[in-house]
Amino acid sequence: MKRWSGWMLVGSLVLGGAAGAQDDDVATQNGTGDSQGMIRMGESEAIDHGEDLQKLGDEQPGTGGSGQGDAQAAKWMQRGLLPVPTEEKAFLAELHHANQMEVQMGRLAQKNGASQAVKDFGARMEREHGQADENLLAYAKSKNLTLEEPKADSTLAQAMQEAEHATMKKLEALQGTPFDRAYLADMVGDHDMDIAKVMAAQQQFASNTSLKALLDNLLPQLQQHRQAAYRLLGQETPRQARQAPRGAR
Repeated sequence: MKRWSGWMLVGSLVLGGAAGAQDDDVATQNGTGDSQGMIRMGESEAIDHGEDLQKLGDEQPGTGGSGQGDAQAAKWMQRGLLPVPTEEKAFLAELHHANQMEVQMGRLAQKNGASQAVKDFGARMEREHGQADENLLAYAKSKNLTLEEPKADSTLAQAMQEAEHATMKKLEALQGTPFDRAYLADMVGDHDMDIAKVMAAQQQFASNTSLKALLDNLLPQLQQHRQAAYRLLGQETPRQARQAPRGAR
């Protein structure tokens, strides 16, 4: 889940404290770290329990549509804030696209992955995000909403779209163990952002009981996906980094 237009203050998700330090230790011990592309939006426990959202109080600006200027958007991003569509149709279109991307990458993991665990995780992403997307499309149909491909209508949205394409091209080019590490790192970062965005949407659409119910069902699943990807990433052994090729010593 990467492309989002419109803005809402999500929370100051700053990596720190014991949970952040523990994450760094695990990543360092396994040779993955941020150099493998892991996006760290904040402590997973804080995201999971909505602690940062609870602290915001009346500070949430919540704007309508994509009228927020790029300068203001950049300011929010510098503070660890995330973009969330404030219009229902736009939000559903973004979520639909995100589900489709997770399904696509899940299929790629089954094809390019080395370990059975990564292949199984990819199959899970294909299955569960596919089901989530069916639920979303059923909801959109009940509201007579036709979902179109989200448009990158701001500098940030365009940059995120380009990053998404670059990630897909990278994963398509990788095979075996390098693919496993890159894919899992991307899944951790992706789901960190997904969780924060869905939590923001829960507040943005709090009065929409049917959509709120859909999001309430989706959030625990995203949390489980994030933790599963992180555990698998911690189990990865960067063999190329730890073992010199034969004859190189």
